[in-house]
Amino acid sequence: MQTSSFLLASFLVVLSVTSGAFAQTCSAEGKTVTATGFVMDNYCIDLGNLMDNPTVKTLEGPEVHSIHCLVDLEPCVDSLYTLLAPPENGSNLYTVKYQLGVAGSALAKNYAENARLLGGEKGFSATVTGVDDGTPELKCVTLSNTVVVDGKPLTLSSVQTEFEGSVPDGYFYFGDAGYRLPKVLLTP
Repeated sequence: MQTSSFLLASFLVVLSVTSGAFAQTCSAEGKTVTATGFVMDNYCIDLGNLMDNPTVKTLEGPEVHSIHCLVDLEPCVDSLYTLLAPPENGSNLYTVKYQLGVAGSALAKNYAENARLLGGEKGFSATVTGVDDGTPELKCVTLSNTVVVDGKPLTLSSVQTEFEGSVPDGYFYFGDAGYRLPKVLLTP
């Protein structure tokens, strides 16, 4: 059984080196920006109304957009996420500030799942930092550990960002990088 412990230890070393290397290689060219807003899936935006609350127009009511819709409904998750900018110039419509891309959407999903663990239900808002390279997609996305859900701030601890809730049976979640490993590797 020492072999499986060695394999796990070796894998974790490689994984930590790889994760660190990834974080350091995110080198998009552009201006580093920070923005705060509601996180919304593109599916609900394209639909025009919230999928799980169809009486609400998506860009008028992001504060009632449920975390369930954001992280559990496949069309919503698959469409990736945006960061919304608040209404301006007397309008009541939010607008898309940035697309979060694959990595940023995965990170936002993880944070929303963790906010739900703390009792959050709707209106997931986050402070996002990334590189604006002039395209609609923000690059090198990070999120602040303090998010707003149900109109209240929630601070997510490092333990909570290692969420296991949506990982299939037989696997475990390894940190913010989102790696899924067979649980069998943990057997002593």
